[in-house]
Formats: sequence, structure tokens, C-alpha cells
Amino acid sequence: MDSKRAPDSYLLSRDHVDCDRLNLQHSLWTQMFGYLLHPLIDTSNPHLKVADLGTGTACWLTDLSAQLPPTAQLDGFDLELTQAPPRAFLPSNVRLHEWDIFSEVPEHLVGQYDVVHVRLLVFVVGGSRRSSSAGFSRSSEPGGWLQWGEPDVPSMRLVKADPSLAENGLRELFELTAAQDPRLIPQWPDQLGAYFAREGLTAVETHRVQAAATAPHLEFAMHQCNLLMYEMIAARAADGSRAQQIRALIPRAVGESKRGAVYAMHRVVVVGQKKQP
Repeated sequence: MDSKRAPDSYLLSRDHVDCDRLNLQHSLWTQMFGYLLHPLIDTSNPHLKVADLGTGTACWLTDLSAQLPPTAQLDGFDLELTQAPPRAFLPSNVRLHEWDIFSEVPEHLVGQYDVVHVRLLVFVVGGSRRSSSAGFSRSSEPGGWLQWGEPDVPSMRLVKADPSLAENGLRELFELTAAQDPRLIPQWPDQLGAYFAREGLTAVETHRVQAAATAPHLEFAMHQCNLLMYEMIAARAADGSRAQQIRALIPRAVGESKRGAVYAMHRVVVVGQKKQP
């Protein structure tokens, strides 16, 4: 499928480090929420058709394949598939396709899927989140589901194992990166449920997880995982002096993290069902 969206819209590096980060992030996210597909979604159909938009390393699809019969159809879509395993290493019912998921939905994909899954597009959706929810739901059939999961970045706060622990390195790193790029602090994930309702989806439900309170070991691990992003941000920074500043701060931030200072945030999964005609 043709793609018109520039790969550089992705803020990170698409290299082996990013692949490792995505796979670890997926594992931790799944442990936090306790499922791949929300319990409201009926998976009893042996011929269930599932689309994963922005599939990345395809780890969500490959894990889902183990929970569904081989007759299920699992399709992953992304702008490029360089982070995914070769075809020979994928389950037999998983197929991957190149497609810019922010472009118009091709006619042959309209209304084709029982479930459309979207997750962790928070840094690439930008201001198009409402139109994105409408476009993504076009791929689901009447009665089908859209499931979308994102971190609620504005809820982020520093949590420390001991109030006396240092945190300046982490704060300075945040100020040098996310605080200077509005793409890194998107405001819309907390409103996903409202966007779903406005687009006419029914049975909308929002599942919010605060792992710092319920599973602090997972929040700690996710924070460590997220630290990998700073090196990638530095590598892609146009300003060389800023990149040097970021790299100089990373060891301090890592040390503070090891001692028990971490950034924690809420995460949300929203599901909604497309109306029957």
C-alpha cells in the first residue's frame, strides 16, 4: 500500500534499541492492564478478524495469536515494517502490511474487522486525534470494536521511594526534552472516551490504570524502559549542543532512578462499539 507520511514524523530511532524498548513496554503494559483485548470484546468467533494499527514490532499481534485459534485473521499495519520480525518468524495467521494509518482508509479495508486495535501512538497522532478515531473506526465492521490505549502524559509526576532522594537530574532531563516539545506532552489521551462517543461509538468504556499505586514494581520497570527514549531523542536532535546536554544528564537520571526516583503516570485503554445499521 502506498504511504505518504514521512518516516521522520516518528520521534525515535526505529533501531534495535527501540525494538527492545517497544517489546518490553508491551510486556509491562499487558501486565498492568491484565489483558490484550478488553473483556467487553467477544472473542468466541473462531474466524475473528483483528487489525492492529501502528503495529511496530508486531508483539501485540503475536501474543494475541496464542490466545486465539489459528483460524483467526490477524493483520498488522504500519508505515514501515523494519521493526517487525521477518514473515518466516511470524505465526501463520499473522500478516503485516505497509500502510500509512493516518491516510484515507482503502476501500478494501472499510468495515472489514471485528476488532481494530490502536496503542501508543501518543507521540505521532498530534492534533488529529479526533479525526484519527473516526478514521480508525472505519476499518471495523458494524458491531465491531475499536480499542485504543495510551499513556496520560500530563498526569506524570515524580514518585520517590524515600522523600530525601535526589531528583534534579530527572527534572533537568524532562525540562530539556519533553517540556520543550509539545508533541511529548499531548493533552488528548484523557479525552479518548469523549472522542469515541462523539464519533457515535456505543458501549464506550475507559479503563484507567495507576500502576504507581497498584503495582509499583511495574511502574519502576516502565520508567526504566522509558529512559531509553532519551538517548534516541538526543540522537535525532537537530541541535548538537542540546543533544550533548541530554547525553550528559542521562547518567545522573539513571543513577537517581536506580535509587528509587521515577516518573509515574496514568495509562488508559478505551473501547467502543460501532453501531449496527
